[in-house]
Amino acid sequence: MRKLPVSKKVYSDISERIRLSLGHMPESVAEAMRLVDAYIYGGPAESQDAMAMIAFNMVRVELDRAMARSLRARERAARRKASGEGNTGRNARRDFVNDLLKSMGFSGEDYDSSLSAEPEKPSRRLTRAERRAAARVRKGRWKALS
Repeated sequence: MRKLPVSKKVYSDISERIRLSLGHMPESVAEAMRLVDAYIYGGPAESQDAMAMIAFNMVRVELDRAMARSLRARERAARRKASGEGNTGRNARRDFVNDLLKSMGFSGEDYDSSLSAEPEKPSRRLTRAERRAAARVRKGRWKALS
């Protein structure tokens, strides 16, 4: 499949709607899809099949909007790519955190050094008896109400 001037989601939605509405006439379905393909690639969208033309004219406005939306999205993506804003993943998170820390009055080097530092090895896990003893110490004893 060639690169479509609309999103794949819109194209599949339109083709599914045409198939559902003209399902009892397979020739009209094929003709309506030919009209849709010709229209989105800039060719003439004319046919002698009345049902195919009706189905096509019902989705034409939606196709126009989808083509314009897709064109704007591709232009935005090209501008982002040209300006180098395609910063994703860990670098984007690091930049975001550094900016946030600077706005709060901290330096971003603290965050960068914590990322590069080796994580601490977990200490030995306490046994059940040790965990219960620690809980008893934290909880304390009951005191008399009077």
